[in-house]
Amino acid sequence: MSQTSPLMISLSRCFWVCAVAAVNAQSTVPSLTFAGGDPLGTPLPPLVGFNGISVPGTPGGAGAPVLTSFVSFSIEFAFFPDFAGSKSNPNTFSDNLLNNLKDFQGTKPNIRVGGNTQDYAIFDANLNVATNGTYIPSISNDYPRILSIGPSFFDSYTTWPDVSFVHGFNLAKNDSAAATSLVKSAADACKAITGDRLLYWEMGNEPDLFKTSAQGIMRPSSWSETDYIKEWQAKVASVEQSLRDSCGNSAVVRWLAPSFAGTSNSLDAVKAWKTGLNSAGKMARFSSHNYIGGATQPGVTLAGTLMNHTKTVASVGNHNKEQANLKAAGMNLDYILGETNSLYNQGAPGLSNSFGAALWGVDFNLYCAATNIKQVFMHMGTDYRYASWQPISTSKTAIGTKAPYYGNIAVAAALGNITAGDVRVQNIPLTTEKEAAYAIYENDLLMRVMIINMNQYNYSVAQPATRPESTYNFTVPASCAGNGMAQRLMANGSDAITGITFNGLSYNYELDHGKPKLLMNVTKDETVWVSSEGDFTAKVPWSSAVLVQLAC
Repeated sequence: MSQTSPLMISLSRCFWVCAVAAVNAQSTVPSLTFAGGDPLGTPLPPLVGFNGISVPGTPGGAGAPVLTSFVSFSIEFAFFPDFAGSKSNPNTFSDNLLNNLKDFQGTKPNIRVGGNTQDYAIFDANLNVATNGTYIPSISNDYPRILSIGPSFFDSYTTWPDVSFVHGFNLAKNDSAAATSLVKSAADACKAITGDRLLYWEMGNEPDLFKTSAQGIMRPSSWSETDYIKEWQAKVASVEQSLRDSCGNSAVVRWLAPSFAGTSNSLDAVKAWKTGLNSAGKMARFSSHNYIGGATQPGVTLAGTLMNHTKTVASVGNHNKEQANLKAAGMNLDYILGETNSLYNQGAPGLSNSFGAALWGVDFNLYCAATNIKQVFMHMGTDYRYASWQPISTSKTAIGTKAPYYGNIAVAAALGNITAGDVRVQNIPLTTEKEAAYAIYENDLLMRVMIINMNQYNYSVAQPATRPESTYNFTVPASCAGNGMAQRLMANGSDAITGITFNGLSYNYELDHGKPKLLMNVTKDETVWVSSEGDFTAKVPWSSAVLVQLAC
């Protein structure tokens, strides 16, 4: 954070307060739009002693262009019908939330249907319901350890217009009945997931845990990368034959793999690649998984684990190293996170469902984009603490939009319409581990700056203190001079689980089933003045974020 002269502090306070007051008074100033037009208004003159953090005008240090539908979701296999509904009863609440993200990033999120229960699922052609699951509390109360799916499971793939899916097949089950089930399920899958609905197939979830998982040991300790590849290739071949027989060659698309749980488990991704995982050229994208910590891991806290840029850099850094080693081994596929979220084991209450986790999600996703991870699928399931929304009401959780969803919205807003051109993200280093900033470029032009303040501010205490705010000074190219626009991700504090807005908008189920509703007591589209030399100031309350839209 830069130091500011007394004169500059006075000026910036006046300009910022005036902007907020103008918005609250519903000024007649034309609304600011940045679709390639000129900046509005007169830029400020040069500001003495500004000392702004430099933001490059071109993305020389940015990550590679992100994939369309960068903000995407992974849905736990057993709960997909809850999220999507059925052909006769589609879940329109979920679809509204997906449409909101399309409004920002230009496409709906891709949906991966997978997770642990993907590798428990057995297809039963005679089952007259979508799923039939049995919970084993000694393993987990969060999802069924024994799972059958019926033909109507695949109806759920028809409910969301303009969504493309990744469907996960069971690799872990390894007996003759499971092999028969696998082939039969493929025949039903390809009949429902047709045309643009089908993105990729996936064979197995986190096979690097098959011989170590607390949910059940699925392979012997001697099981190696060579064994894994042999099984993967054999089951892929059997599924592809079933796809051809049932739906023709158009159903035989490429695969996500290897879908490992992380970068340091019992199978090594680089060794698997070198051993011939993609020798037949069937892989479309290299998918890995990541969680920044565990729900019950000692020492995990909101302030120290999630709202901590250093922790995020280290966690994502493991994938950056793996990707570099894979590239050195000849792997040139897009590297994505096909499943990720805050804390594994479905998240921790008070942490993963809080506004602080939404701020973590903004930092995590944008840092991924800044380091050549081209797409991120945030995982969720019914009653999961870290879910972006609860799709139905249960005995545990009411239907509704949850705090992490607002982080998804902020990321999509930061990236903008990815379909309009190449979007790249660059990390702008700040002083402490409790803050982060990112520059976003479209077709090599600076468009936005996201600033995230992760200093913890709790409001759910008997006597909350006055909320501090930090002042950030940035210097962008002089071509950005004029007016910018600030859009805030806000809540009462990092521990809030309700009352969250992005740019004054609420996406709560209770207001309009997840469609955006402007709240009258929250400011939106605040004016930011950019000087003739490209200087601007942003004030960011603790535990909040602001997206500054520029017109460069």
